[in-house]
Amino acid sequence: MEHSTELISKLKLLKEDNSINSYPHIKNILKNQRIAVAVVKYRPFKLIRFRRHNNGEEFFTSPEQLSYRKDILNIKNFGRANEPGQGFFYCNDNNNQDTGISEIVSVFRGNTESTEEVLTIGAWNLKDSLNLAMILPSIENSGIHEQFDQMKEFYNSFEDSPEYEDLKNLNEFLANEFSLDLEKHNSNYKITCAFSNYIKETFPELDGLMYTSLKSEHKGINIVLWPEVVETKTEFFAARKSIYKRIVDKTFVEVKIFDNKGFDKDKNEIIWK
Repeated sequence: MEHSTELISKLKLLKEDNSINSYPHIKNILKNQRIAVAVVKYRPFKLIRFRRHNNGEEFFTSPEQLSYRKDILNIKNFGRANEPGQGFFYCNDNNNQDTGISEIVSVFRGNTESTEEVLTIGAWNLKDSLNLAMILPSIENSGIHEQFDQMKEFYNSFEDSPEYEDLKNLNEFLANEFSLDLEKHNSNYKITCAFSNYIKETFPELDGLMYTSLKSEHKGINIVLWPEVVETKTEFFAARKSIYKRIVDKTFVEVKIFDNKGFDKDKNEIIWK
């Protein structure tokens, strides 16, 4: 595993390098690798996405306000999958609503003073199945999510060769990067972004990726879709505004619900009253 060990060592150095050249260097290194990606065909009943209300916002009135960010000039930081200036659709499926809440409630993201969270959930129907790259669990996170464990077991048994052992070593490193808590590890998203964009550029037949949620202790699933997939494979369905109150520690209870009354497709307007 000499090649992957050398490669991982270089990626780690570049990740900690704050120069302007470090991220393109990471991308180019991955671009020149042959990385086998686990793929799953997935069609949940609904896709859901949460938006937190800030600055006294009342109601979001269009699907675009709940969808992926299009103000790319204002996206200045790396996300887990997107680069600065790049808007991806981070979402969950209908079976992972609690996962979505744990991802967006600010107390789970380091805001220990939060006592109330106002969220709006948007729901989208799927017109077709999604072809997603699955970010396999690391050794540390195995045994938590059965679907991901089964895929990793299949992946690991695919081939018996020194070259494939080298590839599995690199994949273990990438899986670990996706599971890091930035607050606890003083980390950044450079490598996960570079790998996400490697998937997007290398496998045009794929619609995005899926990985277990750190905030749900890897029991829930997060999905990331490319913008063009959102436009062609999804259709906005409904919205709900909810107010959550903190009762103890990190436990929030939903105390108020406002369901939208309809959606004017011609005006592209969410109707609340």
